[in-house]
Formats: sequence, C-alpha cells, structure tokens
Amino acid sequence: MVWKMLLLGVVQGVSEFLPISSSGHLLLGQVLLKVEGGLTIPIFLHVGTLIAVVVFMSRRIGRLFADMFNREKERRIAGWTLILYLFVASIPAALVGILTKDTIDRVMYGQPLYVAFFFVGTGALLLATRWGRERNQTFGISEALLIGIAQAVAILPGFSRSGLTIATALLLGIASVEAFEFSFLLSIPAIAGAALLEFVELHETGALFGFGSPAALIAGFLASAVVGFAALWIVKKVIVSRKFWLFSFYCFAVGVASLVLLLVFR
Repeated sequence: MVWKMLLLGVVQGVSEFLPISSSGHLLLGQVLLKVEGGLTIPIFLHVGTLIAVVVFMSRRIGRLFADMFNREKERRIAGWTLILYLFVASIPAALVGILTKDTIDRVMYGQPLYVAFFFVGTGALLLATRWGRERNQTFGISEALLIGIAQAVAILPGFSRSGLTIATALLLGIASVEAFEFSFLLSIPAIAGAALLEFVELHETGALFGFGSPAALIAGFLASAVVGFAALWIVKKVIVSRKFWLFSFYCFAVGVASLVLLLVFR
C-alpha cells in the first residue's frame, strides 16, 4: 500500500501544478491502482501540495506582507490591492465549490465522457497562449474576476486550475511572471478550501479515519509535497520562456485516449 500511495503522491504533485488537471489524473490513478480510501487520500495529498506551494511562494508571500504594512503609502496600497484582487478572484470558485460540488461530482461520475472533452478544452486554451502577447496590461478588478471565473470552471474534472488561470492571464496580456505569481498565490486558498471541504464531508460521514495505513498516507503526503515543489519550478521556467502552450499536446493526447477508452470499455 505504501508504494501505491507514493505513486499517487507523485501523480498529485505533478498534476496539481502542471496544467494537466490533477482531479482527472488522481481519480484515474486510484482506479487503476485499486486504492480505496474515500476522501482521506485526496485530503492528505492536497495538504502536501498546499505546503509545496506555500514554501515555493514564501518569498513572494513575505514581500506581500511587507508591502501591506510598509510605511511607504504606495507600497502599502499595492499590497492591499493585491489582497483585494486575490479575494475577488477567489469568489467564483468558492461559490461553485460550495453550492454545486455534489451536483458536479454526480454528473461527472455519471457521464465520464465529459472529462475527455474537458481535457481537450484545456489543451485548446493552452495552445491559444502561443499567439498571446505581453502588453504590459494593467492588472485590475476585471482581470482578477476573469481569472477567478477560469478557476471556477477548473473545478470540473479534466480542466486544469493552473492551466486555465495562467492561460487566461497570458491571453489578457499580463506579463508571464505576474501571471505565474497571481495564479499560484490564488491556488493557496483554493487548495486549502478544497481540503477543508473534503475534511468536513469526512467528519460529517464519520469516515475521517477510514483509511487504515498511516504510513501510506504519510508517504503520499511527502511525495506530493516534494514532487509538487519540483513541478512548480518547472512551470515557472516554462512560463517565463513562453513555452506554456507545449503542455497542450499532452492534454489533447489524454483527452483523445480517454475518449477512446471510455467508448470502448463503456
């Protein structure tokens, strides 16, 4: 069981931050490896990737807090403005997650063919960034809201949270580094919120400790944290080099393969 959780941790760490949809890959991994543990597994893996992004973004987070309480008025305004934008961008996903999560899960698991098309949709948006151009676009409320809507759409399995948010920012003309930083600062409340919702659901059903291997859970947690940190480094390098669109081919391939497999083995 430990090696299976290690593998799932690697899958979560890679797919949470690379623009390839973690929910679809993690579900597929659990099915193929025949790992049963309900929501306990996603909680531990989500916390691992949460720690990875907090550590990776720690310097940027430190600068943000320094700006918020800086004596210089301009820096203080800039810091609180970014907090406002992150709050606005978090609203759509929070509303969708709280109000429609059960419905989305029921529809997606009942009609898994949708997932294949959503992988292709992610690929199409990533490919579009190849023709996007940095225009020194001023980051404002409207841009934050659009990125937040993209994050809300990514709740659907097959759509990638990082893929949709970063691609939307790039297509809006926002600079690569700024798009990366905003997307992954935004991911912190998103990942924490998802883990919290899963924890509450487990607590309400009384299945909080339903997974019987603490060592396996710890192994998955550590693997998702370490691999997630490495994946963040890769994503940043790719975005800065303006090669983000290359991930589209992987999404197209997974989408087509999923569609074929689901049609053949339905």
